[in-house]
Order: sequence, then structure tokens, then C-alpha cells
Amino acid sequence: MTAGPGGPTLRLGVGGEFRSFAPGTVVTIGRDQASSLVLAHGDISRHHCELHHDGASWWLTDLGSTNGTLVDGQRIASIPLAPGEPLQVMVGGNRGVAVQVQVAAAPGATPRPGGPAGPPPMTARTAPPTAAPTGAPTGPPPMAPPTGPPATQRPGGPPRPAGPAGPGGPPRPGPDLPPPADRTMAAHAPAPGGGRAARTAPGQLAHGQVLLPHGPRVGQPLVIGRNHACDIVVDDPLVSRRHVQVEVAPAGIVLRDLGAFNGTFVNGRRLEGGVLLHPGDEVILGNQTFTFTGDNLLARNSTSDRTLVVENLTTVVKGGRRLLDNVSIELGPASLTAVIGPSGSGKSTTLGALTGTRPATYGNVIWQGHDLYTHYDQLRHQIGLVPQQDIQHPQLTVRQGLNYAARLRLPPDTTKEERAQRVDQVVAQMQLQRQVDNRIGTQLSGGQKKRVSIATELLTAPPLLFLDEPTSGLDPGLDRDVMHLLRGLADEGRVVVVVTHSVLALDVCDNVLVLAPGGRVAYFGPPSGVLAHFGCADYPQVFDLLDEPDLWRRIPPPPGGRAETGALPVLANAPLPAPPRQSFARQFATLVKRTLSVIASDKMLLAMLLLTPPVIGALSRLAVGDAGFGLDATADADRGVYVPAEVTQRLTVLIVAAALIGAVMTIWALVNEKAVFQREYAVGLSPGTYLLSKVSVYGVLCFGQGVITAFVGTVGLPGPDDGGVVGLGWFEIAIAVGMTCASVAILGLAISGLLSSSEQGMPAVIGVVMTQLVFSGAIIAVNGRAVLEQLSWLAPARWGYAAAASTVDLNRAKETTEGTLLDGESRDALWAGDVDQWVLDLFVLGGLTAVFVLLGYLSVRRSAKSGG
Repeated sequence: MTAGPGGPTLRLGVGGEFRSFAPGTVVTIGRDQASSLVLAHGDISRHHCELHHDGASWWLTDLGSTNGTLVDGQRIASIPLAPGEPLQVMVGGNRGVAVQVQVAAAPGATPRPGGPAGPPPMTARTAPPTAAPTGAPTGPPPMAPPTGPPATQRPGGPPRPAGPAGPGGPPRPGPDLPPPADRTMAAHAPAPGGGRAARTAPGQLAHGQVLLPHGPRVGQPLVIGRNHACDIVVDDPLVSRRHVQVEVAPAGIVLRDLGAFNGTFVNGRRLEGGVLLHPGDEVILGNQTFTFTGDNLLARNSTSDRTLVVENLTTVVKGGRRLLDNVSIELGPASLTAVIGPSGSGKSTTLGALTGTRPATYGNVIWQGHDLYTHYDQLRHQIGLVPQQDIQHPQLTVRQGLNYAARLRLPPDTTKEERAQRVDQVVAQMQLQRQVDNRIGTQLSGGQKKRVSIATELLTAPPLLFLDEPTSGLDPGLDRDVMHLLRGLADEGRVVVVVTHSVLALDVCDNVLVLAPGGRVAYFGPPSGVLAHFGCADYPQVFDLLDEPDLWRRIPPPPGGRAETGALPVLANAPLPAPPRQSFARQFATLVKRTLSVIASDKMLLAMLLLTPPVIGALSRLAVGDAGFGLDATADADRGVYVPAEVTQRLTVLIVAAALIGAVMTIWALVNEKAVFQREYAVGLSPGTYLLSKVSVYGVLCFGQGVITAFVGTVGLPGPDDGGVVGLGWFEIAIAVGMTCASVAILGLAISGLLSSSEQGMPAVIGVVMTQLVFSGAIIAVNGRAVLEQLSWLAPARWGYAAAASTVDLNRAKETTEGTLLDGESRDALWAGDVDQWVLDLFVLGGLTAVFVLLGYLSVRRSAKSGG
């Protein structure tokens, strides 16, 4: 191998086979069939890396690949290649493909030991060559505004440093990167050039903007954060008030995380403490990605960085059936894409795969050069998802709902004033200023409700926004209004994807993705080409054609895609990690306050809370007699027996009423807000904290309702004989009634988590109440009856009624006044009129309640997983 007239020749070898390339060639390596060297491996990106000659030397540059390009075990960004001995490059990380790279040595030149006789070889841990004066001191580079050749952005990869001038041409060109005039990094800074595609998404800096215009000095670290007291202010709602610190150490520049809630990511890993930065390192703060150049952090926000690349998404379920089949598309910045197709075509499955809520079995979703599934923890903040159902409580006002959502989604150090400011911003963005104090459920139109759901997602300023059927149930006018609203959100620089059945406003979209049954792409391109592609006069004909079995013989291959399925990638996608969560105390307090606000705002529920206990308590007083709860007053001296009908009727009404109140209060509590919970779970809400907040609120309220019911049903009437077993009189009965009400309420929460729709609530209430009535032992004797007695132990009413029966010593009603057991009667051990039995009954009732809490947690976890 010899050097050519324009420079040395390059040789690449894989598996013992070598190919040569002339200096004027740009050699690309990747999975894409158009690459110079095609490597069909699951760990290799479509456009993985490239080699080019700049007139002085050959350079190897990673193109923002998912798993990286490794030299000597180190991940590289861009390095010059030394002539001479072959260099082994691992394409796709340690599990990728080994490629031998060799540059021809110049005739008559003798390479220096360890490197060439030109610019020193650069690895991922050495700085790019710069035109430094001879004798310049070595050591860590100072943090200063970048000078000399500027950085340029390679498509799909980090900025590449400009090579030095040499024989063969001037330095590689790059954009002018003036430092910002203000230390606050504006969230809406426009990129040079303007235009829709050049706009940056809210919360992000313009491409090429430096983050540290002045740089720190030794001993004077710079703090980056959202707080205006920081040295560098980043206007991003996902950045903490004091997020990260940059300092100069003897070894170089150190980046130190300051406990940021959403984290600081360096080369895909969440930073714990401090790390020494090296040229080419990627740093992510909130919604923004930077590349470390050796002396600064450079914003990466090029068109390729803001393009969502979907590669061969395939979802396979049990039995081998495919819901998605080899879906591959690219969605550029400031684009609005509609996904349409008949039922069963995989529209919702596509949305789940694109957002990571339900990852595809095979394939990749690439954002900012990273695979979403592999780097979900660092990229999940940048995704907004609006499901079909509204994700706000209808009882709250717009301001209340958004404020609670902000407390759960924004960093914990966000102040009340900052939350209010952010809420006002998204309200203005969605044009809801006049409706901000209106009830969501009763005072907003369908389109306005959908805007509130979108505003909820915009609180974190995500550059990726996905919507599932946002126009479902809206009239044509509102349908078009919502689509124009999405057009405006896309024009701000976002990638917006909307799944829809409506075709009324497709003209405002940039792309239309048409899916056929089985999740295959039938068309992807501009809306103006849909009808012509299918040879149809209107969209109803298109949908009819999509259901035809010979569809693929009647239409051409989709533009930019294939009608036939390709081979599956080698590796299946792994499950995604759970998102980081706020502290238990913060989430719990927010959820309790929100639940109380929902109850206080629901007039019907509030009326039931206030009126049901006194009404039902009064109903218990309809029992005939004036003995109240004392058995002695019912004694029939002539027959020598007690007549307990009055006492048992009063106790039965109180216990069954407690079961009814508890079930009605909670059987709809979780199912009615399932969509809200599932979305909040996806962004970090703990299922356990969510359930405990409900248990705390409804448990306390229902216990109080039970006590009030018992008070109204007993006040003014004779109490238990001898003041009960512990001398508390009517309050002993009230404790049993209150605990029964709370226990059934928590059972209702567990059942509510299992329901799929609110229509199932009423049958569930009837089933719960009837079960408590039968198994309580108040009307149907369960004592001593095999199986029936054991089943009754699972009913809270059984133990609540037993505790109340113990208070009045109801076993005496089965005896003569002389204490002899009546014929055919048997004492119920759970009704024994002593302190030990009363405490045991309540203890078991409490233990049963704890079991219901556990069942509730399992049902809530199941609900969370089923929604994403």
C-alpha cells in the first residue's frame, strides 16, 4: 500500500478482507445499505462513523452513534489516524465489530515510536490539535472563550474540531460562534438562518452556542442552574436551581453534579459527584445537549440532533403475531406528523414504541444520536405524551390542575413563584387565560379540555410531543382548531406526532404515516401525495383499500420505504428502567392536597360526605323499642329470656351502613382517574405513594363518617350494659363502626384499581355491600358452619359486627336470664363480652385492612403497567 498523489491511501479490513480508499473519498460505516462499509450488527447505528481526509491526514469521526466507536477501549469523538501500523477500531462498542484501519506510510518516512511524524494521534482522551505556538506550556486547558478554528457539527454526531491548515487546503470551515451577550441562556434563542427548520425547541439553546462565555478561573468554580444567582443561568424548567458546577482542577476541567433532581448525564451515564471531562464528551442538562470541546461546552442542536429517527420498529406478541412490522421513518425538527390507518393497524402500538412507554420488541428509536430504549433515563424528560383520556381531574380548575401537575413534574427545588410563572406561561401558550379559573369538567369545552392536557405536558418544555387521538369526540371546527394548535407547537421547533382517525386537517401536517393492518407502512410522505399513492379519490376509499387482502399488489412501495418486511435486528430491546422519583414526603403531601381539593370541589361527593352519616344514623333509630343498646332492658321475666331484636337491628343497620359508605366513597376513586395516574407514573409518580395518599385521605374520612353515623344512631339512647367492655359506652360501638367503614373503603380502593371502566363500579358496590351483609353474621348465622365461617373471616363487617356485639355482650341473647344456653343455640366466640375479645376483633379488623392495602398496591401497580 502506497500513498497516493493527494495523500496516503486508507485500508479497512473486516474478517480478513480488506478494501482500499483514495484520499478524496469520504468513507462511511454503518448498518445503512448506502454506507461504504455495511456492518449488519444490532449494536451498530445506521450512520455510525466515517473516515475522511482533510488534506493533511485521515480522520476517524463518530457520527453520534448509540453504542460508540472505541479505540484502545476508549470512546472517541474524532481522531487523526497515524500512518503505519494497523489500528483496531471497535464499531458499536465492546460487543460490536472489530475493523482494522491502516493508513499508508509516506514514502521514506520513518514513524516515530508510538505515533506518526505529524500531528500527535488523538484518542477520546486527548484534545484536538490546535495551532499552538511552539513551546506552549502543557497541562489542563484554561476555560476561556473558544478561539481559533471553530467546531462544526457532523450530521448525527457531536461537533468535530477543525483540523489545522496544511498542504492541500485551508482548515475545515465552521460556523461563527460568538459568545452570548448575556449570562442567561435563553430558552427560545433562534438559530442562525431562521426559518421553521432552524427554530430551536423551547428550553434549548441554539446550535453552536457556548455555555461558558467567560470560563472559570482556578479556584473560582462556576455554578450552572436555573436560579438567577448562579454564574450561568439556563432557562429550562427541568434544570435545578443549582444544577451542576464546573471547576478547574490540576488534571483538567471537572464537572460536578450538585444533586440535580433530573440529573446530569455524561456520555449517557448519570453523574454521581464529579467527573473529569475530556474532549468529545457529551453532557446533557435537562432538555439540552452539549459537547465538551476541551475548553468549553458547545450546544448541540443541529437539524440532525433534532431529527427523530425510527429504525425497523417491530412489535411481536405471543404466538408470533406482529403488531408493528419493520417501521422506519425520519421526522425532522419543526415537523407535524399524522399517523392514520384503520383499526388494528398498530397506531397506538406505534405511539407506545416511539415514546418508550411500550417499547418495540425489535428496532431503534434514535434521538440526539442516542437510542431511546438504551438511554431512556436521560431522554425521557424530553418526551411529552397526551393520551386519549384527559389527564387532569375534572373537579379542579385549570390553574389548580396545572399547579399540582407542576409540583409533581418540575424539580423539587422549584419555588411556588416559579411554578406559578411556569403555569402562566403554558396557559398563555394554550390560549386559556380566560378559562384559567374555570372547572375543567363542567366549564370547559372539549377542545379546551384537550388544551389543558397539552398544557400539562408542556410544563417541562419537551422537544418531542406525542398525542393519541386529541380530536376524538370533537366537532369538525374544534378538530381543525386543535390541529392548527399542534401546527403552532411544531413551528416552535418541536417534533410533534399525532395519532388520529380524522382526516379533516391533514393539510396542516408535514408528513402523513399511513399504517395498514399488521402495522406495516403503506405510505409515508406529504399529505398531498396520499390519495395519488393509493389511486383513490378520497380518504374513505383509502381506508377501504387498506383492509383489502391484496393491498400490497395494488399499491406501489411507500415513498422512502419498503412494502416488504426486512430482516429483524439481532438483539431484542430490554425493558426500560423506572424513572427517578421525588421524595416520598413531597409526593405524598402533593397528592393528599390534590385529593382533598378534588373532594372539596365535587359538590355531589361533598354532600354525600356531610349528609350520609346523619341520615343513615337516623335510620338506625327507626328500630322499635327504647332499650337502646342494653340487653338487660329487653329481658322477659315471664319466659326468662332476652328479646334482642332491637339491639341487633340497630347494630346491623350501623355496620351495613358503614360498609355501604366505605364502598361508595372509594369504588370509583381510582378508576375515574386512571389516565391521570398512568401518565404521572410514566414521569415518576410512585404507585405506593399514590395509593397511600388515597388510603390516608379516604381512610380518615370514612372512619370519621362511621363515628358520626354511630353517634347519631346512639345519642340519647341507653348505651351498652355496664358501659361496655372497657367502659367507653357508645364510643366502643363507634370505634367498631368507624374501623369497618375505613376497612371497606380501602377494600374499595383495591377493587377500583382493578376496574377497567367506571361503568363497572355499581355492580362492584352491590357485590361488596351484599357480601358484607351476608358474612357479618348479623342476619345469617355463620358461626359453626364449615366453609361459610372461614369465608366470613375475610369480611371486615364480620369483625366489626363482632366487636360491637362484644361491647353489648350479644352472646347473652342466646342464653336464659339465668345464664343457661338455649336449646339449638351456640355461642359465637367472636362475640364474647370481655376486653380481650373486643381488642382481638379490632386487631384482626386492622390486620385485614393492612392486607387490603397490599392488595390495593398490587392493583395499582397492575394499572400502572397496563398503561405504560
